[in-house]
Amino acid sequence: MANPYYTVHQIDAHTWHIEDYFHDYMYVVEGGSQAAVIDTGMGLPGLKAAVQSVTDRPLIVLNTHGHLDHTGANGEFDEVYINLTDEALMHKHSSEAYRKVSIPAFMEETGTKLPADVTDRLIHLPDFPKVHPLTDGQIIDLGGRFLKVIAVPGHTKGSLVFLDEANGMLFSGDMMCTMGIMLNFEESTDVSTFIASIEKLKQETQDKVENIYPGHHVIPISTEYYDKYIACGHKLLKDSTGSVVEHGTFGDFYRFHDADISLTFVESTRK
Repeated sequence: MANPYYTVHQIDAHTWHIEDYFHDYMYVVEGGSQAAVIDTGMGLPGLKAAVQSVTDRPLIVLNTHGHLDHTGANGEFDEVYINLTDEALMHKHSSEAYRKVSIPAFMEETGTKLPADVTDRLIHLPDFPKVHPLTDGQIIDLGGRFLKVIAVPGHTKGSLVFLDEANGMLFSGDMMCTMGIMLNFEESTDVSTFIASIEKLKQETQDKVENIYPGHHVIPISTEYYDKYIACGHKLLKDSTGSVVEHGTFGDFYRFHDADISLTFVESTRK
């Protein structure tokens, strides 16, 4: 029976894109000896079964960052890896105290309706397994398929991306997408740090990447977004005039538009 909360799309013979009911994206990257699950969405039930429908390899979870919509189903798996800078954030966003407020608020904001038992599952997550560290430059060997870990503080201080150089793929979490990158959280960096991270990412990967696979919105996207966001960041630092106020589940913030992209911020993250 198909799971109503996850949709699986094949990218190539050994890579899959999974979208959950909230439009959060996860990726299954299969090697010869194991498969990596990049992010685990909001925590809707059945992610592990969806992953196991496409691969029989042992599974490890690689989290791009600690937010609730990227780590929610971590507890379904045995091996979880994250930048330890975001470990406390991950545990906060997985706690009952945090989710009993944030989940109903998010559902109301998005007009989402779920059965009571599923909503309860989103609030009361299963315990996470032991968490293992990921560090900048680390190589994850999946058995003849390699993912390079690149630290890119910005959206969160512990944000990571994963480079599959042999296949020209970059899995970018929330650090690169089409709609706008959010720097308005307490755990976000300032705009200057974000710019430095994208400049680093451009230097290390632009000639090695054909397609970028983000955590939300359009997939795949191209490396032209590196220059777009670098330029947007510099314009925002120079003059934030024209930024518009937006209201969200996690508070009010400003959005700075530049052509077809945007950056969000609060005053503490602009400079």
